[in-house]
This record gives sequence, structure tokens and C-alpha cells, in this order.
Amino acid sequence: MVKVLLTGMSGVGKSTVLKQISKSYSNSIDLDYDGWIHMDNLSNDRKMDTSRIISYIQEYNDKDIFFSGTTINQKEIYPYLDFIITLTAPIEIMRERILSRENNSFGKSNHDWEKIKNDKRDFEQLIIKSSDFVISTEQTVNNIVVEIYSLVGLSSNHL
Repeated sequence: MVKVLLTGMSGVGKSTVLKQISKSYSNSIDLDYDGWIHMDNLSNDRKMDTSRIISYIQEYNDKDIFFSGTTINQKEIYPYLDFIITLTAPIEIMRERILSRENNSFGKSNHDWEKIKNDKRDFEQLIIKSSDFVISTEQTVNNIVVEIYSLVGLSSNHL
């Protein structure tokens, strides 16, 4: 059984890819929802509820689990994961996706967009360095999912 984190900057397609994966694997969790991530009042950073994530992994250790999300403290869950996969896209594609998405307003304001551009410049390479694999999302969602399944040793027969 594999435990996978899909990570990357806002607008690269993490939620879209996870939605496709969730059609085959029910233990697919978008960490941006349902209280998996909270705002740290001291640092004013978004942080994963690492103890909750680790408990979930331990409880469902006999299942394949996919998470998607990116926070400053995500390295704390790395020892419990089998694969960290960074999804990436050119900044222009990220902007287009952010402006067209309906399920998340983050990135639509000028302030948010500046933060995303700065995060891509300042943090994306750090995330990539700690990843097992990097996948460009400049392809169809099905192709991305097939690539992910191949990299982590799962069959793509479910698609």
C-alpha cells in the first residue's frame, strides 16, 4: 500500500488531479478542506494538522492513500509517506487556472496573486528538491494520473 502527497504551488492542478484519482481510490484527501490545514496565529502561516494526518495514515495503513496540499510544515509528514510528488506548471497556466476555478477563490485578488508568484519563485525549488518525482501538469489529467500510478507502482486499469 502506498501513501502519496501531491504538492505544488496554487494553480498547478493538485485538486483536479486528486479528484480524478479519487474515482479509483477512496482514500484521497484534499488537505485544503475539512480542517486538515489551519492558520497558525503566531507565524500567520498555513500549516497541516500533522498529528491528524499521521493518525489517518496509521489507521488506514492497509490502504493506498493520496493527499494533496502544500504548507510550510509538510516535511513533518514525509517519514510517513512513500512518495512526495510535486506538480508544476508555467506561471501563465497557473494564473489561467486560478482565474477560472470555481471551488477556491485564493489567488484571484492581486494580493493573493503576488503571494503565489513570490511563493513560486522562493519555494517551488525547495519543494522540488525534497520530492521523489516532479510532473508537469501541461498535459491531460488522465495522462498525469497514469504517470503518477506508474511512478508509485499502481495499475492504471482503473481509469
